[in-house]
Amino acid sequence: MSFFKLHKPLVYKYKPIYYDPKKEAQKERMKNLEKDKQTEENGGYEPKVLHRGAFREMADKNRNSRNAQTRQSNIRLIIIILILFLIAYFLLR
Repeated sequence: MSFFKLHKPLVYKYKPIYYDPKKEAQKERMKNLEKDKQTEENGGYEPKVLHRGAFREMADKNRNSRNAQTRQSNIRLIIIILILFLIAYFLLR
């Protein structure tokens, strides 16, 4: 027996969490397919519920559509400016 009791250092059990949105989306689709099969067999209706990451997906879709709209708007603006320059050139000539 010893007079002094030395404590062992605490072990920190860290498990890293890796978030893979593609894999999670695939799992969610598989769950939805299974639910759809069950509802078809039962003949019932089950409303869709929000799932984890739904708001992020909607935000990404909105961002992509917003970028496309901005790009189209810029192209229209450039074409209008070119047409106005051509009209001004022919009027001042």
